Amino acid sequence: MTAAQKIVPDQEEYVEVRPGLYRCTFILTMAFLALPIATFLIKGNPIADEPGAHEWIMIDAGAPPHADNIVETVKSVLKHPKDKLKYICITHAHLDHTGASMVLLEHYPECKVVSHPEEKPFLCDGKSFSSCAGDTWVFNVMKHLSMAAKIRIPENKMLLLRENENWEYSHLIKIIETHGHTPGSISFLHVPSRSIMIGDASKNHMFTSKLPNLSYPLATGTCHMGNAIKSMDKIISFKSEIDTIFPAHDYNPEGITVAELQELRTSDPR
Repeated sequence: MTAAQKIVPDQEEYVEVRPGLYRCTFILTMAFLALPIATFLIKGNPIADEPGAHEWIMIDAGAPPHADNIVETVKSVLKHPKDKLKYICITHAHLDHTGASMVLLEHYPECKVVSHPEEKPFLCDGKSFSSCAGDTWVFNVMKHLSMAAKIRIPENKMLLLRENENWEYSHLIKIIETHGHTPGSISFLHVPSRSIMIGDASKNHMFTSKLPNLSYPLATGTCHMGNAIKSMDKIISFKSEIDTIFPAHDYNPEGITVAELQELRTSDPR
């Protein structure tokens, strides 16, 4: 793919968007629609006695049709023979955020998956989001089209974490509960770069246009819109710690600012 063919600069390759933070976007095409789906890599601790080698942490794992290509793009960053993919951090269990997780675990067998406990039934047990009691008629109608999750992550590969719980990368990545889109949706704040990966807590695209369009999470797939709106306000409340917000679905390579999210909430308070 040439630069002229790319819709976003990081399409199908990891680009360092902030020091130690890399983003790669694949475009999922469906008929006349196109959905950008971002995954992130964070450079972690150096590996003892292996100069140049590091542990790496991934944020979200893309959609199933891109699984093999995602593995190859990850390998293109983890070039040192002793580099390790230590964790795959999942913002939520929708299939377009977990699609390459099983393939990645095959290639990196020491890796574990980080998620909120309330996402575990969808990641490990095949529970369908149709079981969720939504707070909007749109979700309660559309949820019946949901199928049981195809991902089955072994329980011994899971690290279940809530906000403010310590783990070995608490110094680098802060977990913030941003529930609503799904029962256990979480966001990951990369502390050094003051960047937060929010999954689908908001989106910055249009299915039929490549122009950025900041909006609320998609109603058809949002289990509890009331909680999702509270989570948007919660992200804004961390403005002293955040410079950049990176939604998972975003045609803007620079992400969005807290001020832009605040403007959306002011113009459309709901």
